Amino acid sequence: MKYLEELIYRLKKRKQTIAVAESCTGGYLSYLLTKIPGSSKVFKLGVVAYSISAKEKLLLIPPSLLEGNEGVSEEVAKFLAINVRKILNTNLGASVVGFAGPQAKKGMRGTVFMAVADKNCARVKEEKINGNRDTVRRKASYSLIKFVLQIIKH
Repeated sequence: MKYLEELIYRLKKRKQTIAVAESCTGGYLSYLLTKIPGSSKVFKLGVVAYSISAKEKLLLIPPSLLEGNEGVSEEVAKFLAINVRKILNTNLGASVVGFAGPQAKKGMRGTVFMAVADKNCARVKEEKINGNRDTVRRKASYSLIKFVLQIIKH
């Protein structure tokens, strides 16, 4: 929780805003970001783009990036962060995509890609998270919060 509170505090102090696009976390990241009183000053949008068609139609991810990977890749995470930031012209856009459930391709369960974008660039990281579906969703959400915090600190 301390990372979450620090993130909201730093965004408020800098007068910065954030929008997020989630897939495998199913809204858990948005839930966490709205738990902190006063977060409405910085958190402007949370979108759960769970399906490939939502990623394509709502967040304008090129179909070529979605083919063959079930909408989970470094490139998809990057484009989601960039495009969700553009929707409301926030300072930061963040995204998370991954395979949390038991139906994931062999060796891919727990593979998560996260991205953070500002107006100049997007940074992406990949993590392998062990655990059941809920553990992967929870840990991925907290990991993205730490990733955003790390970026705005530097």
